[in-house]
Amino acid sequence: MDTFDDVFSAFGGPAKFAEAIGIQPVHAQTMKSRGSIPAPYWADTAAAAQRLGIEGVTLSALAEIAKEKRPATSEPQAEDAA
Repeated sequence: MDTFDDVFSAFGGPAKFAEAIGIQPVHAQTMKSRGSIPAPYWADTAAAAQRLGIEGVTLSALAEIAKEKRPATSEPQAEDAA
């Protein structure tokens, strides 16, 4: 799994993802549209994947996807004293 879209696809789309983790389909569609699964849903997502035999969807995989998705932050530049 490289992206959250891959996770939704592994479950068979947002509606099946929603059913698997016990949320409303519209909420899953919103997650897919945003390209993310909020961290509070990761445990349910990983548990559902294990229950359904979906490989590669683990807590660590979800955390890694989120880490890769996060924009890089730049260090503040020190101003030169004149």
